[in-house]
This record gives sequence, structure tokens and C-alpha cells, in this order.
Amino acid sequence: MRDYEVLYIVRADIDDDKVQDAVKRVNTLIERSGGTAERTNLWGKRKLAYEVKHQKEGSYVLQDFQLDPDRVPELESALKITEEVLRHLIVRKPEKAAPVTAVAPPPAEVVLEPIASDSNRAADRSRRPDREDREDS
Repeated sequence: MRDYEVLYIVRADIDDDKVQDAVKRVNTLIERSGGTAERTNLWGKRKLAYEVKHQKEGSYVLQDFQLDPDRVPELESALKITEEVLRHLIVRKPEKAAPVTAVAPPPAEVVLEPIASDSNRAADRSRRPDREDREDS
């Protein structure tokens, strides 16, 4: 099972009790698909960027859950036909990174070469002709 999150928008023209029922219905859809609902975060009513199904506002809900990857299309199709849900987006959460191990310093026998000093650079410049010294052909 993998970690997923779904953000869905519930119609704003229904009251708060019906929003809770819609959240329970989505949790039931997740469990019927073989997943486990973990955390639900109600964001409340917000204005939509554009009108969706003649609605200008919607109640946003963020739900974390675990589900087998083969069952995600089944959950998406169930959310599409749920009347209370205007829009939804299911996203796979990134895998938890393994702990970072410290990088060992280089071995002691590595010898670094000295950086050229300013006097060496001046000597190199005197051997090379400048652009002004060159004749144009």
C-alpha cells in the first residue's frame, strides 16, 4: 500500500452536517477500495477560482489515506459520480526518505596541490601577448 492524499471540494449550498456526511461517504469509498483513511482536514468554505457546476464557493477537504496503486482508478471513478463532490485531485505522497548517513572525510594520504600565487599569474601574463599588442591582419 502507498500513501496518497485527496483534495476534494464539496458543494457549498449544503449545510455543515451534509458536508460531514460527504466526508464519511468519501471515507467509506476509500475503505471499500481496500484502503485505510488516516487523517481528514476540513479547510472550510472558500471562493472558487472559477464557477464549477453553477457554484462559486465550495468546502475544501484534504484527506490522507493508504491504498493499493491498482485501486486508485476505481476510487477516482467513484468520486466522479459522487454528487456532493465538485472537483477532486488524488496525489501520491513522496516516499519517506531514508536517513542520510554522514559522508566520511577523504583519506589522510590525499595531497592537495598548491594554488598558483599572484607572482606566477603575473609571469604567465607577461608571456602571453595582450590583445592590444597583437597586430590585426
